[in-house]
Parts: sequence; C-alpha cells; structure tokens
Amino acid sequence: MNPKHLIVASVILFGSLWGLSELGIGELTLTGGIPRAPILTAAGILFLVLARRLWNTPGSSFALAAIASAFKFLQHPVWGCKIAAVLMVGAIFDIGFSAFQARQRRPAGAAPILSLRAALILAPVVTFVSFVLFAYFARDVLHNPYWGMPAKMIDYQFVQGPIAAVLSIPAALAGCKAAERLLRDSAVWDAGRWLTYRVTAAVSGVSGVLLALALRY
Repeated sequence: MNPKHLIVASVILFGSLWGLSELGIGELTLTGGIPRAPILTAAGILFLVLARRLWNTPGSSFALAAIASAFKFLQHPVWGCKIAAVLMVGAIFDIGFSAFQARQRRPAGAAPILSLRAALILAPVVTFVSFVLFAYFARDVLHNPYWGMPAKMIDYQFVQGPIAAVLSIPAALAGCKAAERLLRDSAVWDAGRWLTYRVTAAVSGVSGVLLALALRY
C-alpha cells in the first residue's frame, strides 16, 4: 500500500475515533458530573500524536481536528463553542509542533520525525496554551455569556488547563507507542490486511455518524 494511502486512511480513522470519543466520553462525564474538558482533550492528544508520528506535516493535525469536530454537528443541540474547542486544540497543536519541526536540525532531504521526547515535552505545553486561548476566544469572539463569568474563565484556564496538561503526557506516550506499533506492523502487511485497515477506517466514519444520530434522536 502506498504510504499516502496509509496517511489518508489513518487521518479518517483517528479523526473518527477522536470524534467518537468526544461523543462517548462527553455523554458519560456529563451524566456523572465530571469535568470533561481535560479528559476529552487528553483523548484528542492521543490521536493527534499518533497521527503526527505517521504524517509529520504542517496542517495534518488540524485536518484531524476538523474531522473530529464534524461529529459535533450531529449532536443536539449543536454548540459552536464545543466545535471551536476541538478545532482550537488541533490548531494550537499544529502550530506548536510545526514550529518545533521547523527548528529541528536534520540531514538534507530527511523526513521530519516527531520524537517521543518532543511529544512528551510539547503535548502539555500546547494543551495548556489551547485552554488559555480558547477561553478568551469563546468570550471575546463567540461572545458566549458563560465565559463572561470570571470564575468560569479562571477554572477553565488555571484549574482544568493544568489537569489537561498533566493528562496529555500519558496520552502522548500512548500515541507514540501506538504509532510505532502501527508503522512496524504495516511494513509487513499483505494486501488483505491493507484492505482491512482501509475498510476499518471507512466503517469508523460511517459508524460514528450513525452513533451520533442515534444519540441525537
């Protein structure tokens, strides 16, 4: 299978799984009264790091977030701030990791690689930054009255933000390990396994849409 096919299938698959986790974890934490933003963000970091290890290209992380955020349109009611939160994580992750990648020293012509060390260092930083910036974005751009309350801003930025940053470290580690396993195994896959992987990617997207519609109606 062409490496580009692996990239496309992986972005669809991991974007859909991230979107599904947003729906599933979101519903569970809402029912249990648990602060969900740190948990949802950690799940997103796992898939972002996983995909970035496969395709370390500027824009790839935002593409993944765009797929995941699309699932939010299938929820009822549709909350623009929730869609923006997913996109914000993807955008800040993309900017942070792309900037780091641009400063990497590597042999001419060598493909950029997201190292485990870089992932573990950058994941908590970009996670915390995304929490801080999103709160201002929701308040000043989306004009959501919820974010106009100082207590809510402080809680999201400086209580939930640090929690999410800590959770992003094991999430980034898990993403790196999963990517290494996928790259190692895919190198020896036959045509049947490649077909299975592509079908799984397609089915994950369709299943996610059906699940979202079921939760909505």
